[in-house]
Amino acid sequence: MFKNFMLAAALMLASVTAAAEQSADCPLSFPGSELCATVEFAQAPNQNADSPFVLKVYDQTSTASVPALVDPAQLKVDLWMNMGHHGHGTSPVKIEKQEVGTFLISEAYFVMPGKWLIRVWINGEKSEMTVVVKP
Repeated sequence: MFKNFMLAAALMLASVTAAAEQSADCPLSFPGSELCATVEFAQAPNQNADSPFVLKVYDQTSTASVPALVDPAQLKVDLWMNMGHHGHGTSPVKIEKQEVGTFLISEAYFVMPGKWLIRVWINGEKSEMTVVVKP
């Protein structure tokens, strides 16, 4: 019985570790579509200028050594800052497809310093990540 308990505990720890590794590799997860997205800034987000970034969408079920980039059926992106009892958004961002699964997000104005959410909807499913904008 003790052996079975230890085996179960080891399997649970391994699955928690795998989930933590997956979230590090997949900052924006869309389990309903089995997709993952990443955000890459050329320069840190800036409150005084456009802060464009690249959004890449991957197929999580890909068995290739490099996950396959895919185009989602629907894609929406916005920027949002939670401010205690209310929130603050920005003007709509511009989304331009660069190549399969790769989108340039521009007109991304983080209008004040602080923690901002990049909110992404893929095929109606929402995921978000935090970026810090420094003064």
